[in-house]
Amino acid sequence: MKKCLFVSMMLIVALLGVFSTSSTQAADGDKVKVAYSIPSMFTTFWAACIHGFKEQCEEYGWEAVTLDPNGDTELQVSQLLNQVTQGAKAICISPIEKDSIGPTITKINKAGVPVFCIDRRGDGDVTSTLETDNKFAGEAMAKQIISDYGENIKVLIVLGVLSDTPTIDRNAGAMKVFDQYPSVNVVGNPSAGEYSNEAAMSTVKNYLQSNPDLDVVFVVTDALVPGALAAIQEAGHKGLVGDKSHIGLYSVDGAGEVLDMIEAGTVDGTFSQYPIKFGKDVVKAMKDCFEGKKLKETVYYYGDVVTKKNIEDLKKKGDLWGEIIR
Repeated sequence: MKKCLFVSMMLIVALLGVFSTSSTQAADGDKVKVAYSIPSMFTTFWAACIHGFKEQCEEYGWEAVTLDPNGDTELQVSQLLNQVTQGAKAICISPIEKDSIGPTITKINKAGVPVFCIDRRGDGDVTSTLETDNKFAGEAMAKQIISDYGENIKVLIVLGVLSDTPTIDRNAGAMKVFDQYPSVNVVGNPSAGEYSNEAAMSTVKNYLQSNPDLDVVFVVTDALVPGALAAIQEAGHKGLVGDKSHIGLYSVDGAGEVLDMIEAGTVDGTFSQYPIKFGKDVVKAMKDCFEGKKLKETVYYYGDVVTKKNIEDLKKKGDLWGEIIR
């Protein structure tokens, strides 16, 4: 629980004297300026977070600055520190690397600027982190897999980048469920190494060669689904959900592309998160912080397991962010 501190620009410059003194100063009077840095735009999940962030800032009449370092940790750091010298009153980060962002969070805090995180936890003194309960998401998808395919199955779990906290937590949640069933054979938990179709395709392809009788592939993020599906189909498994030649494919996020695949029958299910709400709620949390209100250090959100059976109902309720952001 922490209070926000407003400081003058002169104090910010003094505390961050190691940075360029020629940085452009904010010149918009009393208008509140806040910034949000995503890791990179490798999935529309981040576009949804930005959408919510900008929408809530607009409602408050604030200036919203969004930053995309394109997966470059050094660039993420420099962009964030530049925003502090340019007058940002609060910073939100979805870190590329949770460990390496710690010293930067410390510097931002020393300037009296509160730091928030979305989806990925960052080391250091973070005012509040908003994230999906990713262990719950992993558990929910593992339970769905067993419900759909039974207990006597071979499963491959494909992880994202191992420094990402959602990857770690989703894998832990899935394994917690699978470990309860002795007949569930998890053949591997490899990391794709990066969020690309090529990396996902290569990882799944390698495991299919040594496990041609694989029943299910669970990738921990929608960003890996197209590559995983390509590998499955290249191996000759082109049947739709319910066909004998189909290999089950599940993920987490709820992107529009994957929702389309669920409707087409090539993907079995996903766990749809609430990224638009993340973006809105972090701005609301910033306002509460400015007003001296106490905040929870971590705010957990849940989500919806989406399959072909319930996708139309969830669409009608307006619960799927992937239908809004494409």
